[in-house]
Amino acid sequence: MAIVALALGIGATTTIFSVIENVLLDPFPYADAQRIVSILIHDQAGRPGGRSWFQVPEFLDYQDQNHVFEEVIGSGSQDVLYTSGPGTEQFIGSYVTANTFRVLGVPALIGRTILPDDAKPGAAPVFVMDYRVWRNRFNGDPNILGRSFILNGSPMTLVGVMPPRFTKNGSDLWYAFALDRAENKSSDLFLQARLKPGVSIPEAQADINVIARRLAKEYPKNYPKQFSVEIETWIDRLVGHFRKTLYTLAAAVGLLLLIACSNVANMLLARATSREKEMAIRASMGATRWRLIRQLLVESLLLALGGALLGCAFAYIGIKLIVTFIPDGTIPHEAVIGLNVPVLLFSLGIAMLTALIFGLAPALQTASRDIVEPLKAAGKGISGGFRKGRLRNTLVVIEVALSLVLLAGAGLLMRSFVALQDVDLGLNPHHILVARLPLPKGQYDTAQKKQNFFQPLLARLEALPGVVAATETSTLPPYGGIPSQFDISGKPHSDHWEGLFQLVSEGYLPTLGIKLVRGRALSDGDVAAARKVMMINQTLVNKYFGKDDPLGQLVRIEMLEEVPKPPVKDAVFEVIGVVADVKNSGVQDSPRPEMFIPYTITGAFERGILVRTSQDPLTMLNVVRNEIWAVDHNVALTLTGSLDDYLKRFTYSEPRFSLILLAVFAGVGLVLVGVGIYSVIAYTVSMQTQEIGLRMALGAGRADVLGMVLRMGLRLVLVGVVIGLAGCFGVSRILASQLWGISPRDPATLAGVVIVIVIAGAAACYFPARRATRVDPTVALRYE
Repeated sequence: MAIVALALGIGATTTIFSVIENVLLDPFPYADAQRIVSILIHDQAGRPGGRSWFQVPEFLDYQDQNHVFEEVIGSGSQDVLYTSGPGTEQFIGSYVTANTFRVLGVPALIGRTILPDDAKPGAAPVFVMDYRVWRNRFNGDPNILGRSFILNGSPMTLVGVMPPRFTKNGSDLWYAFALDRAENKSSDLFLQARLKPGVSIPEAQADINVIARRLAKEYPKNYPKQFSVEIETWIDRLVGHFRKTLYTLAAAVGLLLLIACSNVANMLLARATSREKEMAIRASMGATRWRLIRQLLVESLLLALGGALLGCAFAYIGIKLIVTFIPDGTIPHEAVIGLNVPVLLFSLGIAMLTALIFGLAPALQTASRDIVEPLKAAGKGISGGFRKGRLRNTLVVIEVALSLVLLAGAGLLMRSFVALQDVDLGLNPHHILVARLPLPKGQYDTAQKKQNFFQPLLARLEALPGVVAATETSTLPPYGGIPSQFDISGKPHSDHWEGLFQLVSEGYLPTLGIKLVRGRALSDGDVAAARKVMMINQTLVNKYFGKDDPLGQLVRIEMLEEVPKPPVKDAVFEVIGVVADVKNSGVQDSPRPEMFIPYTITGAFERGILVRTSQDPLTMLNVVRNEIWAVDHNVALTLTGSLDDYLKRFTYSEPRFSLILLAVFAGVGLVLVGVGIYSVIAYTVSMQTQEIGLRMALGAGRADVLGMVLRMGLRLVLVGVVIGLAGCFGVSRILASQLWGISPRDPATLAGVVIVIVIAGAAACYFPARRATRVDPTVALRYE
């Protein structure tokens, strides 16, 4: 049991801290990655989040005017369509400044990377491929190097394949981008920079803040009236939201290691006490102090080495398992999680030190006391035994307290997860197939052309057996819409009114199962004629209309008059219906004001489809793909899946990850506590056999003996529970940010955890107590 306890502590600790090392401390293979940062412009009056994309002239101004960056690189993402065989494939393309690969310091696996000459006017278009695409799509064929590919309708030559850990931006392809103020002034770039040696984040922030204030006057549309500047490291940008989860798990696994070590210490102390007489006999027969220490040192080392070997096996298995549970998108693609040797050595050191210290206790006690007393002892009474077992009892109390904290954390996460899954989304997410459709560049850039594609496609989809309804959509509910400021005719206001709008077809409400509250929904005629009508959600009505009737009111969507090419003239829409609120900012946040307008109004923005089916939606994917290619084989499908799967991936996966791991740690901790309590009570009962026999000979009944032993154990459990509850209140803030819909001091959860601990403690006490009731007084009185 001691070996298993040591192994569990070593394995769990090594697993979690290996993840922390590889994800938070050193996730990137790039040169000086810890000094690579990005700029965020925060709107202090708006929603949380920041802008880190800059138009080319603005990007060049930051590059030229700063005093803190050693070098600046830029990149952006774009759908890349590759036509081959019966249809079109979609790759995630990334246009990068020509210095990107040199700054990151990662050479190509085969071929070369993008060079500065590739971005010069007149240069032949070339690109570099991701390792996984090369292996999975092209079978790792080195002969494709130098081959010309038709990408987005233009030939481009493959000049290199990157190594496995180079996955910048999660892209499949990279190609050069020319920084030209005139030609590319409307293009957006994600700015990253390497800090100069010795420059701190606050220093960089102060320098960039001065530049941002100056540029806000030059580019007033790009900056809010009240904004702040933040310099964010690359690691924080990618795993900042996951950091608290990992630190919480680190604290939990630290508690588990303490429980395991306390458990081992308790076992060894009990074993040491039972060997006092043995050590005294050895000493009386001439064994020296060093001889006794050497014997116990060898025993303890064997115990520690057994735990270490099994712990290494647990750590190896644990790392393999945890990698499969980590949610997609929470850690950098470049991170490789493996066994971390320094962490393993630290865990081994703690465990072995515990085994050595408490394993040597008998020899140390023998060396520091008179050996006559142990030789005369033939079994102590209960009171005498407990006076000498204070350290063992203290360790049991500590184990119970730590286990209660772990169980409380797992219980809170479980209740929070259940509350999250029970949230009313305002729609029915089941049996909905999702697909984003990156349309060929330049082919569907107007509203009429998009209508020419989607109108026949939706008709074909709705005619399919197994399809209940289908709709075009511009975004994926419940994860947002297109943000815009808006105005309501006849309602003057001085502040900005902000909301979301969706470009949808007439099948939007039946496909998603959204309720119509008042008025009417969009009709076939509304969409076909691109009428300027809209449905709005209940939140917009409550927030901006008050008691006024919204039907027939006119709403202007500002973005439609500014961003699309060409812009929509007089983007004023009549409200024809009110729909029930649907989550549109994630599951946890309240719905924002939202408007639904015909998708035929504009040709701008990305589009996709939602298809409600009567069966598993993924079984319809190939059929839906064939219908899309029947309309246009140059259209690719990407981000395909079911809406249920998207909810699991984006909303439920991270809390489920925390819940599973913390529940495993709490369960292991509870088992170790049960073993610890059992070992102490069982040892105590065995040492008090003579006294128990004497009590029974004098008239004590089996119930008296059972109650006496149970009280001894449960007293320790209750003291541990009290201390553990105090600890729960102290650490509740750590979990608060990961909980939703439940208080970190939820009484029901804490009461349930206390009941579990008490039941486990009582069960651990019961079996040695029952053994005590079966003592034969005549045998016990002759004991030893």
